[in-house]
Amino acid sequence: MVDIVNPGWAPIYLSNLTEDIPGYLEAPSNALAYSWTHFLGGHNGRLGTRDDVTLHQRYMDDIAESSRQAIDTVDPTPYFIRYGDNAWAAVKGYLDEIARVAAAPVTEKYTGVIAAADVYTESTTFWVMQSIRLDLGHGSQVHP
Repeated sequence: MVDIVNPGWAPIYLSNLTEDIPGYLEAPSNALAYSWTHFLGGHNGRLGTRDDVTLHQRYMDDIAESSRQAIDTVDPTPYFIRYGDNAWAAVKGYLDEIARVAAAPVTEKYTGVIAAADVYTESTTFWVMQSIRLDLGHGSQVHP
C-alpha cells in the first residue's frame, strides 16, 4: 500500500503521482479483502490501520463522485468565449474549473479529518477527473 494510502494524510499531488487511477481507486477494496490489522503506508511516520484504509477509500470515492457531478454540470462555453481561438487555454480553464468545483465539497468535508486535505484535494481531484474522462469516457468525446 506504499503510495496508495498515507495513514492520516491526503494523497500528495495527483493521487500520490499514480499512473493508474482505476487501479488506485480499487486498491483499498482489494487490501480490505484480506485479514490484517496494520499496514506500512511508507510515509508519514506511523503504521496504518483498517480505519485509515477505509477513510482513504471514502475520501477517494467522494472525489470520484464529485468529479462525475462536476463533469456533468460545469459549462465549458464561458471558457471558449473568453479565449476565442486559443482552444488550449479554453480547455485548461474548463478542466481547472471542473477540478475546483469537484474538489470544494470534498475539501470542506475532509479538512480536519485527513491532514493536508485542504492542500492536496484539488490536485488529486484533477487527476481523478481526468481519468474518469479519459480512461472511462465519462462526459468526454474520447472513447475508452
